[in-house]
Amino acid sequence: MKIILASKSPRRIEILRRHGIDALIIPADADETLPEGIGMTDAVEMLAKRKAMACYDAVHEQYPGHLIIGADTIVWKDEIMGKPADADDAYRMLDKIRGTVHYVVTGVAVVETDTGSCSVFSDITEVHCKNYTDADILEYISMEEPYDKAGSYAIQGYFGKHIDRIEGDYENVVGLPYYRIEPLIKDYI
Repeated sequence: MKIILASKSPRRIEILRRHGIDALIIPADADETLPEGIGMTDAVEMLAKRKAMACYDAVHEQYPGHLIIGADTIVWKDEIMGKPADADDAYRMLDKIRGTVHYVVTGVAVVETDTGSCSVFSDITEVHCKNYTDADILEYISMEEPYDKAGSYAIQGYFGKHIDRIEGDYENVVGLPYYRIEPLIKDYI
Protein backbone atom coordinates (compact mmCIF):
# COMPACT_ATOMS: atom_id res chain seq x y z
CA MET A 1 0.00 0.00 0.00
CA LYS A 2 1.23 3.42 -0.88
CA ILE A 3 -1.51 5.51 0.69
CA ILE A 4 -0.93 8.17 3.34
CA LEU A 5 -3.90 9.54 5.27
CA ALA A 6 -3.25 13.09 6.45
CA SER A 7 -5.74 12.64 9.29
CA LYS A 8 -5.97 10.92 12.64
CA SER A 9 -9.77 10.58 12.37
CA PRO A 10 -10.71 7.09 13.59
CA ARG A 11 -13.70 7.18 11.25
CA ARG A 12 -11.61 7.88 8.15
CA ILE A 13 -9.09 5.22 9.15
CA GLU A 14 -11.92 2.71 9.61
CA ILE A 15 -13.51 3.54 6.24
CA LEU A 16 -10.20 2.92 4.47
CA ARG A 17 -9.65 -0.32 6.40
CA ARG A 18 -13.15 -1.55 5.50
CA HIS A 19 -12.08 -1.15 1.88
CA GLY A 20 -8.86 -3.09 2.44
CA ILE A 21 -6.52 -0.11 2.78
CA ASP A 22 -4.14 0.05 5.72
CA ALA A 23 -2.87 3.59 5.14
CA LEU A 24 0.09 5.26 6.79
CA ILE A 25 -1.41 7.75 9.25
CA ILE A 26 0.49 11.04 9.11
CA PRO A 27 -1.70 13.93 10.25
CA ALA A 28 -0.31 17.38 9.55
CA ASP A 29 -0.99 20.68 11.23
CA ALA A 30 -2.75 23.06 8.88
CA ASP A 31 -4.40 26.42 9.31
CA GLU A 32 -8.15 25.79 9.58
CA THR A 33 -9.31 29.41 9.54
CA LEU A 34 -11.74 30.25 6.76
CA PRO A 35 -12.53 33.50 5.00
CA GLU A 36 -15.77 35.17 6.08
CA GLY A 37 -18.77 34.12 3.98
CA ILE A 38 -17.09 31.15 2.27
CA GLY A 39 -19.45 28.55 0.82
CA MET A 40 -19.68 24.97 2.07
CA THR A 41 -17.88 23.23 -0.81
CA ASP A 42 -15.18 25.90 -1.10
CA ALA A 43 -14.57 25.63 2.67
CA VAL A 44 -14.07 21.85 2.81
CA GLU A 45 -12.03 21.76 -0.39
CA MET A 46 -9.75 24.53 0.90
CA LEU A 47 -9.22 22.77 4.25
CA ALA A 48 -8.71 19.33 2.69
CA LYS A 49 -6.08 20.77 0.33
CA ARG A 50 -4.32 22.60 3.16
CA LYS A 51 -4.13 19.38 5.20
CA ALA A 52 -2.92 17.27 2.27
CA MET A 53 -0.33 19.84 1.18
CA ALA A 54 0.95 20.30 4.77
CA CYS A 55 1.48 16.54 4.90
CA TYR A 56 3.10 16.61 1.45
CA ASP A 57 5.51 19.35 2.53
CA ALA A 58 6.49 17.30 5.59
CA VAL A 59 6.91 13.83 4.05
CA HIS A 60 7.09 13.77 0.23
CA GLU A 61 10.85 13.13 0.15
CA GLN A 62 10.54 10.22 2.61
CA TYR A 63 7.67 8.53 0.73
CA PRO A 64 8.22 8.58 -3.05
CA GLY A 65 5.52 6.90 -5.10
CA HIS A 66 2.80 7.48 -2.51
CA LEU A 67 -0.56 9.24 -2.53
CA ILE A 68 -1.65 11.52 0.30
CA ILE A 69 -5.35 11.84 1.16
CA GLY A 70 -6.48 14.92 3.07
CA ALA A 71 -10.11 15.45 4.06
CA ASP A 72 -12.40 17.80 5.93
CA THR A 73 -16.09 17.37 6.79
CA ILE A 74 -18.66 19.95 7.82
CA VAL A 75 -22.39 20.07 8.40
CA TRP A 76 -24.24 22.87 6.62
CA LYS A 77 -27.54 24.27 7.88
CA ASP A 78 -27.57 28.00 7.11
CA GLU A 79 -23.95 28.07 8.38
CA ILE A 80 -20.86 25.92 8.55
CA MET A 81 -21.05 23.62 11.56
CA GLY A 82 -17.75 22.11 12.52
CA LYS A 83 -16.93 20.38 15.78
CA PRO A 84 -18.73 21.89 18.79
CA ALA A 85 -16.76 24.11 21.15
CA ASP A 86 -18.68 22.87 24.20
CA ALA A 87 -22.02 21.42 25.35
CA ASP A 88 -23.90 24.67 24.65
CA ASP A 89 -22.57 24.75 21.10
CA ALA A 90 -23.45 21.07 20.60
CA TYR A 91 -26.99 21.75 21.87
CA ARG A 92 -27.33 24.73 19.52
CA MET A 93 -26.30 22.69 16.48
CA LEU A 94 -28.49 19.69 17.30
CA ASP A 95 -31.44 21.99 17.97
CA LYS A 96 -30.91 23.70 14.62
CA ILE A 97 -30.96 20.48 12.58
CA ARG A 98 -33.83 18.66 14.30
CA GLY A 99 -36.90 18.01 12.20
CA THR A 100 -35.17 19.51 9.16
CA VAL A 101 -32.81 18.76 6.31
CA HIS A 102 -29.12 19.62 6.40
CA TYR A 103 -26.09 18.79 4.29
CA VAL A 104 -22.92 16.94 5.17
CA VAL A 105 -20.07 18.03 2.93
CA THR A 106 -16.67 16.37 2.77
CA GLY A 107 -13.80 17.85 0.84
CA VAL A 108 -11.01 15.56 -0.29
CA ALA A 109 -7.56 16.36 -1.67
CA VAL A 110 -5.36 13.64 -3.17
CA VAL A 111 -1.69 14.55 -3.69
CA GLU A 112 1.02 12.55 -5.49
CA THR A 113 4.26 12.63 -3.49
CA ASP A 114 6.41 12.40 -6.63
CA THR A 115 4.95 15.41 -8.41
CA GLY A 116 2.89 17.39 -5.89
CA SER A 117 -0.02 17.08 -8.30
CA CYS A 118 -3.26 17.59 -6.39
CA SER A 119 -6.86 16.61 -7.20
CA VAL A 120 -9.56 18.24 -5.06
CA PHE A 121 -13.29 17.54 -4.92
CA SER A 122 -16.20 17.54 -2.50
CA ASP A 123 -19.18 15.29 -1.93
CA ILE A 124 -22.56 16.33 -0.50
CA THR A 125 -25.10 14.15 1.29
CA GLU A 126 -28.55 15.39 2.25
CA VAL A 127 -29.52 14.29 5.77
CA HIS A 128 -33.09 14.33 7.09
CA CYS A 129 -33.40 14.43 10.89
CA LYS A 130 -36.38 13.28 12.91
CA ASN A 131 -38.07 15.73 15.24
CA TYR A 132 -36.36 14.63 18.44
CA THR A 133 -36.97 16.31 21.80
CA ASP A 134 -34.97 18.65 24.03
CA ALA A 135 -34.52 15.68 26.37
CA ASP A 136 -33.05 13.67 23.48
CA ILE A 137 -30.51 16.43 22.84
CA LEU A 138 -29.59 16.71 26.52
CA GLU A 139 -29.15 12.95 26.79
CA TYR A 140 -26.93 12.90 23.70
CA ILE A 141 -24.70 15.81 24.69
CA SER A 142 -24.10 14.13 28.07
CA MET A 143 -22.18 11.45 26.13
CA GLU A 144 -18.67 11.79 24.67
CA GLU A 145 -19.79 11.00 21.13
CA PRO A 146 -20.80 14.44 19.80
CA TYR A 147 -17.69 16.40 20.74
CA ASP A 148 -15.27 15.47 17.97
CA LYS A 149 -17.85 15.38 15.18
CA ALA A 150 -18.88 18.00 12.66
CA GLY A 151 -22.41 19.13 13.47
CA SER A 152 -22.15 17.47 16.91
CA TYR A 153 -23.31 14.02 15.85
CA ALA A 154 -22.20 10.64 14.57
CA ILE A 155 -24.63 9.00 12.16
CA GLN A 156 -22.89 5.67 12.78
CA GLY A 157 -23.27 5.99 16.55
CA TYR A 158 -26.04 6.51 19.08
CA PHE A 159 -27.41 9.52 17.20
CA GLY A 160 -28.21 7.38 14.15
CA LYS A 161 -31.66 6.64 15.59
CA HIS A 162 -32.51 10.34 15.12
CA ILE A 163 -31.80 10.27 11.39
CA ASP A 164 -34.88 9.69 9.24
CA ARG A 165 -33.03 9.12 5.96
CA ILE A 166 -30.16 10.30 3.79
CA GLU A 167 -29.88 11.08 0.12
CA GLY A 168 -26.33 10.44 -1.01
CA ASP A 169 -23.33 8.55 0.28
CA TYR A 170 -23.40 7.21 3.86
CA GLU A 171 -19.59 7.05 4.13
CA ASN A 172 -19.47 10.73 3.20
CA VAL A 173 -21.54 11.49 6.31
CA VAL A 174 -19.13 9.40 8.40
CA GLY A 175 -16.20 11.39 6.99
CA LEU A 176 -14.79 10.00 3.73
CA PRO A 177 -16.64 9.37 0.43
CA TYR A 178 -14.64 6.30 -0.59
CA TYR A 179 -16.60 5.74 -3.81
CA ARG A 180 -15.20 9.07 -5.07
CA ILE A 181 -11.64 8.34 -3.88
CA GLU A 182 -11.36 4.80 -5.23
CA PRO A 183 -10.79 5.73 -8.92
CA LEU A 184 -8.01 8.14 -7.91
CA ILE A 185 -6.11 5.65 -5.75
CA LYS A 186 -6.59 2.39 -7.66
CA ASP A 187 -3.05 2.41 -9.04
CA TYR A 188 -1.59 2.75 -5.53
CA ILE A 189 -3.43 -0.10 -3.78
